[in-house]
Amino acid sequence: MTHLIYTYCNANKGDQLVNDWLYSLHRHVDLTDIDVMVIDFGLTESQCARLRDQGRVQLWPGQADARMSNIQYRELSAFLATHQNYDQICYSDCGDVIFQSDISNLFHQSPDLFKAVIEPEFNFGLHRITLGVSDVRPECLPEIAKTLGLKPTANCGFLIGPATKMGAIWETYSSMCRSAARHGTDQLLINYLLHRDGFAELPRRFNFVTFLNGEAFHYDAERFLADNAGIIPVVHNAGRYDFARTIARFGYRRGRIKPPAYYNGIRLFYWVLGSLYVAASTTQNALKAKRGP
Repeated sequence: MTHLIYTYCNANKGDQLVNDWLYSLHRHVDLTDIDVMVIDFGLTESQCARLRDQGRVQLWPGQADARMSNIQYRELSAFLATHQNYDQICYSDCGDVIFQSDISNLFHQSPDLFKAVIEPEFNFGLHRITLGVSDVRPECLPEIAKTLGLKPTANCGFLIGPATKMGAIWETYSSMCRSAARHGTDQLLINYLLHRDGFAELPRRFNFVTFLNGEAFHYDAERFLADNAGIIPVVHNAGRYDFARTIARFGYRRGRIKPPAYYNGIRLFYWVLGSLYVAASTTQNALKAKRGP
């Protein structure tokens, strides 16, 4: 069977898709038995032509009628309905992710499970406070909250799973959500599935999220991003807005890590929010226990 690595994009990030994401993918990942697909949410003709010139890139026409990060799973489901030759699927953000070494071996690990990287600094409480949950049907929110609790959540900007599980994400989203307008709702629903059904946790270096990350990293002499163990395989310069991203002008072998005072300030802010949420949840649970059933 063939594996698939896919992403989605529009014209806004189209140049970065071609010049950084796809270039680094071809440069470092063994694509034997792996296809590459891009959901086209409004790429320019020039960007599409450059993608096709790279070879082995399929373009799937998407309808950008809601938040793209959410509805891309609708498009993936439609794609897989007509392309049933894939066993394992890898989703990767493209506007803020680069590859620096091979990740093809991950397809062979725990093939029956989702595979994801935990972001220790983030959880359901922080999601609720910073991103909101208005997309979720009110009657479904207690189940999500109970399943996730105070556990750290995975960052799903890089996610691998069986084609059947990846293709079914949109079905769960549609049943538990009333809209697809908010940034990050896909992350919330996928984490619900991960913690409900179980998943294989990947080492952090396979989705090294720079946002809120207290682990040290740097550019080496050849402009690769590295940590104490060496070159980082998958770097994810996450942040909803550019001002919040840890690396300015991010790309393949380029960028500038912002001063520590800047990103440590953001981490402190989120730590305070998280601590307040944990304290409030603990107090609420204690009161419930005291009142009894």
